[in-house]
Amino acid sequence: AKSQCLLQEGGNYHVLKRKRFHNFTEKLMAHEYLAYRRLDRLYHRATLQLPSQNATALDIKSRSTFVVLSMSGDMFLTGQAQRVIGVFLALANGMIDPEFVDCLFDEDYPHLVPTLSAPRVGMVAAEAHYVNMEGKAQCILSPRVSTRYTKGWNSEDTLLRVKKWQEVVYDHIAKGWGLNRRDHVDGRLNSEKEWTEQVLLPWAETSRRHLDEYRIWKKSRIQMSQQDGKLPEATRNSESKFIDEGPHWIVPSIDSVDASVPKPFEKVLRCLREVDSSGKWPTTTPKRQLVMISTPEGEETNDHQSASLSVAFSKAKHNNNERSSAYSFAEGQGGASGSFSVGFMPGGINKEPKANKMFPELVRAAFELEIELFPHREPSSTIAINRNSQFRPHTDSGAGAGQSTSLIVGLGNYS
Repeated sequence: AKSQCLLQEGGNYHVLKRKRFHNFTEKLMAHEYLAYRRLDRLYHRATLQLPSQNATALDIKSRSTFVVLSMSGDMFLTGQAQRVIGVFLALANGMIDPEFVDCLFDEDYPHLVPTLSAPRVGMVAAEAHYVNMEGKAQCILSPRVSTRYTKGWNSEDTLLRVKKWQEVVYDHIAKGWGLNRRDHVDGRLNSEKEWTEQVLLPWAETSRRHLDEYRIWKKSRIQMSQQDGKLPEATRNSESKFIDEGPHWIVPSIDSVDASVPKPFEKVLRCLREVDSSGKWPTTTPKRQLVMISTPEGEETNDHQSASLSVAFSKAKHNNNERSSAYSFAEGQGGASGSFSVGFMPGGINKEPKANKMFPELVRAAFELEIELFPHREPSSTIAINRNSQFRPHTDSGAGAGQSTSLIVGLGNYS
């Protein structure tokens, strides 16, 4: 069944092991260690009959059926449980393809993929396990029937109070769902119907577009590997269906790209190359290094950066003073990279970027190019200028002032 795809023990959908759950929270990025979490178990634990508000305990007709899904893991991120259940509901109802799970957890995929949150009503942090601490404390630290130790949360009185507390929680859940408010036509809860139509269905439509983009990315990745004469083992095994589709290349050969520079871009490209060749390309701030991937001179580049994401992030995070020079890195994937800003900082930040005075011609040319390309777009206050930069999936803060739709222009020779 489609509802079992998150629990499948083999194939591409086995997620009951450590994975990067950055797409299941708004607080963390893929390269942060805390995003690397383990989901131990997700299962149907029980089925409950909860009475409607003001109904008596014996009034069977007023009761509604609730399915209890239990989830356990090493630690839950902010919003993770809600989003896991939200994706599970979409899969269980056949609204998204099971391959979407691959898209969410693929560490090589350079894009953030939004997940939907299930309604907060009914979400309960039910249990915490302290198995290791119980041995040290010589007592039961979670409420349950146990004769292992005489002290702790295993007394009859404690278990009775916990049960009463659970009844209070269940009553709160029933009121939260509004069991008395149902659609007169199909009998569905108004709250459930509203969430399905206003949240679940629109998200499912968006997720299908994300999956299409992911499939295109996978296919282009395979084609590029074929052109280079190398194809990762995992790619050969799990994505071989793309290889057999025939010679319909979606990534053009570099040789087929016209190397001539369109006139609107000539001045900016000339300025960029002059700054690069002068050896004066500004250093990258420690904060910016957190979201960039670079290969130090003398080290080999690695096509699969995911294994070292946490290590690289940890080094950058603890680097409070050392700025990164673009000329101390090897050419290649993410190598020889550098990033700096020009313009002025929004949000009342009066500090002017140093590059404004260092490269006035480049600054003027960059803003003129934006106006020429999109004359009706609201002009940017700041432009980030990057050299050979590869970024980890992240969300820009907008320097505290928020951002509108970003405009990205790529210039130069690509390999």
